[in-house]
Amino acid sequence: MTQRPALPALAPDMDEAAYARLVEQWEQPAGTLVERMGIDITAVGWDWIEGTCPVEGNLQPAGLFHGGGHVVIAETLASMHAAVRTGAPVVGVDLNATHLRSITAGTVHARAQVLHGGRRLFNHEVRMTDADDRLLSIVRISNMVLQQS
Repeated sequence: MTQRPALPALAPDMDEAAYARLVEQWEQPAGTLVERMGIDITAVGWDWIEGTCPVEGNLQPAGLFHGGGHVVIAETLASMHAAVRTGAPVVGVDLNATHLRSITAGTVHARAQVLHGGRRLFNHEVRMTDADDRLLSIVRISNMVLQQS
């Protein structure tokens, strides 16, 4: 099993500059779906995280951004956020996606907001929009926080 780089830790008392430095230091392991899709973390806060993903290269056969791409973005942002909030690995245990509008070019923008942040369970709502802030998809995801060994 390959060693994954440690994620930087969030703290509730961090200022905006500290959050920005954290995002600059964020490194994704090579060879992941996050890398393949081009998902980029753009900003983070105590109760939220934002990212982007290019539409190009992530299309389904009909020429639309793939619905599964929305799910991958959501799970990526919510899982990473829960992991850095808790300092522990997390796994997705439930996910619900509602696709509202298609996109064929440009960039998908996503913001994951904490609905519940507990010791063992995290819930996020992830809203994906286009460059004109039109809602594309809403995903709700639950992550279980695993105990450190």
